[in-house]
Amino acid sequence: MPVLELRNVYKNYGRVEAVKDLSFSLEEGELLVILGPSGAGKTSTLKMISGLEMVTRGEIYINGKLINNLEPKDRNVAMVFEEYALYPHLSVFENLASPLRVRGLSEEEIKKRVHKMAEMLQIKELLDRKPAHISGGQKQRVSLGRALIKEAIVYLMDEPIAHLDAKLRHQMRAEFKRIQHDTGIPMVYTTHDFREALSLGTRVIVLNKGEVLQYAEPEEIFEKPSNTLVASLVGEPPMNILKGNIRSLDGRAEFYVDGGLVFPIDPSLLSKLASNLASSELMVGVRPFDIWIGERSGFPKIENVEVYVTELLGNVNIVSVHLGGNLVKIRVGKDVKFEIGEKISISYDPKRLLFFNPLTGGRIDVEGDSNG
Repeated sequence: MPVLELRNVYKNYGRVEAVKDLSFSLEEGELLVILGPSGAGKTSTLKMISGLEMVTRGEIYINGKLINNLEPKDRNVAMVFEEYALYPHLSVFENLASPLRVRGLSEEEIKKRVHKMAEMLQIKELLDRKPAHISGGQKQRVSLGRALIKEAIVYLMDEPIAHLDAKLRHQMRAEFKRIQHDTGIPMVYTTHDFREALSLGTRVIVLNKGEVLQYAEPEEIFEKPSNTLVASLVGEPPMNILKGNIRSLDGRAEFYVDGGLVFPIDPSLLSKLASNLASSELMVGVRPFDIWIGERSGFPKIENVEVYVTELLGNVNIVSVHLGGNLVKIRVGKDVKFEIGEKISISYDPKRLLFFNPLTGGRIDVEGDSNG
């Protein structure tokens, strides 16, 4: 039996549907991530689970019990918000202890649990300080500790590290994964950052405008995005999407991009692609690291490609080039540099191309299942 289950859940704010027909389950020990941009319905989903918002339609179960009409205090759910929501006049110790005092635990038990939680979160030396005298990352640990110390059935994390700087986000991302692994608590975690989703999630739900775009393991989300929107949300830089047409000629299959550029494709894929399309129009996706500068033996090469710009991204360079009417990004080593307007050749692996229906945006899975 799942710890948490949502069945065909809707949430309306007047005429606005914030969440539409959402269904998923959370298993014991699982960290489920909901990924989506602002306005996707992530926070509304967590608020319905916690009881802070009422469900418009559908059912929510915790340990098999319908909780739609239960008060928040009766659901045994702990929630961490993006804002720390700490009591400024209380010490770190008292902030951690506050949920235990509400439950009427003895002072001895409270002290024992607070010190155990502080040790796990590596904040024991902060117990006597007030929130104003600790850093943002430390405040987030206290906020997390106050939720974990409640020993709830389900833990909800609403973009808990979104406002931290990049270094702290990276650190706290690792901490969340370690803590969840060590405790085995069932957790639903929301984020707009694909890095958090892929690194933390046992499974990932991609949500947009209240609708589920894909619900799968992180590897599948990245390798086989269900549509062009998912492809655009995941990756740095995201997947290149090219528009064009397919054509068969003398036993060859080719993809023609606007501007006259030609990509050879496997002729055996032609019938599968054609059966999923209303016309010859097609969209092809390729990751920036599946395109190479120069020639590679056994792989198709495209010559006289113009460099638009080169950008340094940490330990790699992103080379943007004109391919027909498209601006395509290629991920290369940091020492690979080109001048704007320079002409280069590129190679690619045809087996790494993904195909999308230009009308629906859905992926056409040429390996067997249907996402088109």
